[in-house]
Formats: sequence, C-alpha cells, structure tokens
Amino acid sequence: MFRTVTRVFMVGLLTVSLAGAAFADQVMGTISKVEDEGREITVKDKGGKEVSVKISGSRTKLEGVKSRDALKEGQSVTIEHEKGEANTVKVGTGK
Repeated sequence: MFRTVTRVFMVGLLTVSLAGAAFADQVMGTISKVEDEGREITVKDKGGKEVSVKISGSRTKLEGVKSRDALKEGQSVTIEHEKGEANTVKVGTGK
C-alpha cells in the first residue's frame, strides 16, 4: 500500500513539474532594443531570431540589475517568459 501511494505521489509530482516547464519558454541572447524605459525589450539569440517580451515592475524577477530601466542594448540576458511576458530576466548570462 505504501509503495502504491508513493508511486502515485511521485508520478503526480513529476507531471506537475513537467507541466510548468512546458508553459514557460526561455531565450538567451543580447538585448537589441529597449522600449518604454525597460517595459519592453527585444532579445536577439545566437541564431539571429528576435523575441520581444514585456517586463513587469511587479511580476518580473530581475537578476543582475536593480530595475527594468537599467536594461540596456548590448547586455547579455537569459529570459524565462510566458506568452510574451517575462517571468525572470537574468542579466549577464546570455553568452
């Protein structure tokens, strides 16, 4: 009985963790455009693909800068985002 409960729990935990990973996308590259004082940025990856994301003052976690207005063209970044809105922006990690 204990093994069955443990297996069901582990399968459920794995399913939830995979579902969360399936919804978020990640882009690594260099900021090519900053608009509206850092509220929206465009990132160009190594393959030349550009992705634009919105940066929220309250919902986006920033690492490597104190605020979104410190985001500048040319900075290396890694961004986790969902549907065009950034969850996490890590500056200095895109190379």
